Amino acid sequence: METLATLLTAVLKGMRLALGPYVNSAQTPVLRLAYDRIARAATRFQALFTRWQTNTLPTTRNRPAQSRQRAPKPYFPAGRAWLAGSTDHHVRGRASQLEHLLSHPDMPKFLAAAPQAGKILRPLCHMLGITMPPTLLPSPRPPRQEPEGGTPRQPKPPKPKLPPLLPLYPQRRPRPLPFMNFSKKPPPV
Repeated sequence: METLATLLTAVLKGMRLALGPYVNSAQTPVLRLAYDRIARAATRFQALFTRWQTNTLPTTRNRPAQSRQRAPKPYFPAGRAWLAGSTDHHVRGRASQLEHLLSHPDMPKFLAAAPQAGKILRPLCHMLGITMPPTLLPSPRPPRQEPEGGTPRQPKPPKPKLPPLLPLYPQRRPRPLPFMNFSKKPPPV
């Protein structure tokens, strides 16, 4: 029996093959970045699934927010389904296979045991335009804690409303000024 990770890796490998002609023609460098991201996602998912099967998943840690210098992230378009829209039907076919794979009966169990898989699958779903199953949606953030001993934050005042715009009147042709008489010929020199 094929495992869930093997199926997902095969789908992502097929998606990379479908992206190959676009990457090799070097039309847009963002497709090369997407090609590499899909490869990393397949490798990370395979490793995470193997750790889940062997029951050696890392425990999730709640780390405090730290300010550290990060390398700039590569630019990806922010729109939904940007990769599926900028490529041909082969990539969209692999996206539908991935969507079908997300409805696999073992997927909810796996996502409940390994929430790290959401960080791998959510970007793929977004750039391919796949509707995410409820088990893949991120958990809501807890409400922000007020600092102890400090003053509570004041809500921001509402922005003032803009005054209503003047009604738009039809533009008339400007009348010539008295000293601008264009009908006369210029005096001979």
